[in-house]
Amino acid sequence: MRQPAPYRKQQRGAIAVMTGLLMLLVLIPVAGLVLDLGHLYIVKSELQNMADASALAAAKDLDNSTAGVNKAVATGKALALKNRYDFGSTMTLQDANFRFGPTPDGPWYTVADTQSNPNGRSFVEVDTRTGGNGGTATSINTYLMRVAGRNTTQTYGSAVAGRYTNTVTPIGICAVDPTTRTASYNYGTFTELVEYGFRRGVTYNVFELGSLGGATSDPYQINPINSPPGACNAGNSSANVTAPFMCVGNSAVLPTGVGQVYTNTGMTSSLDKALNSRFNDYSGGSQCDPGSAPPDINVKEYPCKAGGSDCVNNNSNNIATTPPINWMETGANDLPSQMGISTVTSGSLSTPRYATPAEASAATSGAKIWPTLSGAAGVPRLPAGSAPFANYGPLWSYGRPVQSNGTTLITPAQANSTIGGKVLDTDKLMYGQVGAGVNDYLTEANYPTSVGNGFSISNPPSPYNQTGDSNYFLSPAGRPGVADRRILNIVLIDCRTPPVGSGACGVMNVVGIGKFFMQKKADFSGSPKKLFVEFTGLVEPVPSSEVKLYK
Repeated sequence: MRQPAPYRKQQRGAIAVMTGLLMLLVLIPVAGLVLDLGHLYIVKSELQNMADASALAAAKDLDNSTAGVNKAVATGKALALKNRYDFGSTMTLQDANFRFGPTPDGPWYTVADTQSNPNGRSFVEVDTRTGGNGGTATSINTYLMRVAGRNTTQTYGSAVAGRYTNTVTPIGICAVDPTTRTASYNYGTFTELVEYGFRRGVTYNVFELGSLGGATSDPYQINPINSPPGACNAGNSSANVTAPFMCVGNSAVLPTGVGQVYTNTGMTSSLDKALNSRFNDYSGGSQCDPGSAPPDINVKEYPCKAGGSDCVNNNSNNIATTPPINWMETGANDLPSQMGISTVTSGSLSTPRYATPAEASAATSGAKIWPTLSGAAGVPRLPAGSAPFANYGPLWSYGRPVQSNGTTLITPAQANSTIGGKVLDTDKLMYGQVGAGVNDYLTEANYPTSVGNGFSISNPPSPYNQTGDSNYFLSPAGRPGVADRRILNIVLIDCRTPPVGSGACGVMNVVGIGKFFMQKKADFSGSPKKLFVEFTGLVEPVPSSEVKLYK
């Protein structure tokens, strides 16, 4: 039967009401999703900011030492507490929230593990989850999502910060010629490449270079963490802080190889232990760990032959320290007994300079002499008769000298061919062997022509990278050696201007980084201190070492 019209009117709008109710069931969760997702986004951003700030603050304190790890964790925790999340809540990070590694991608190590082996771990990961990475994320309450049965949701922050420590040992020496990046010694038939006054294949005792520019202090000890224009923490120039960096052979300064550094006066005597780990010597309270600062694959020392304080043979570790003879003194009976250079102050000069041949010949016995840099028309050359062979130490133990290609800007890859023994024995000018009847002292016959097993084939053949002969001594079993650990990349400083600032934070200008090979163990106990190293060229480029946020 047809229903009465009034009843039909009462049903009008029922669909709209039902649709509205159904829409509420949809819109409330959607609104809740928007509201709670916005809340979640804000909290995640706050936790991420907390992780970022904590990681950056912690990374700045990492200095290859256990104390640095402890300070990094404490600093990271303190920064985290200063941040707020979820309407004013605070978070107290634990040790488990921090992990350390040698790269931004790990491998990662716990705080406890890094405290016992901190060397090289210059990156820190901060994860706000309970228990750190892989743990439980932070729970936050929801609002309208409760209608859908979701009372809480979870989020967290994670960040990685740090710096790539470069391979610059925190030792500074005066550049012999700070104004001339590359020059040539002209011998008539060939030219020798000279870099900031250093000659490849020649050994120097860096502590006898002196302040060539007349600086009031020598820039031997470099702050390995702070660099201008940033603030200088004088404590970072201490022996305890710099020793771990010297053990490994790295630092966090000079990202481009030039600029300024903070220097300290002198060199703490105990730091020779940090350098001697390269010879498998971890005695005398050394801070070096064989795991992160292993010995070189070849720990044979190359002393000079004559006696005296510069040539004392050290038979520790049962290493035979007889002088190298296979590639030297082929026709002579005596190896050189002196090493290094000497500078003089003469006439109107107010600062030291190289000794001339006449000054060298008049020098007292044992003086370290060197040729003048001046020559005809201002062209640097080696005067005949100056710096005779007897005043050099073992030559070419790591690499040959190199001929210059005559350019004003030269890199190792652009250097011309090496200078061979036959050329030298013909000219006899390079090391002052002039005159009739002089003996041959360097020939091709006994100089290596290939690189031994275990050494990098990128290096030229040399006595150092041989195996099974008198110039090689394998590092002991249980401590596998690493090739080129005896290489020190040392800061070359312009010493013409004295350091500006306090003794532990003196600012000095750097002209470049020199690559030097340790001939024998360092000894900083006496005066002068002894660090005999052979110059092998300039280091280019130098990796960046700024503290950055990586993830």
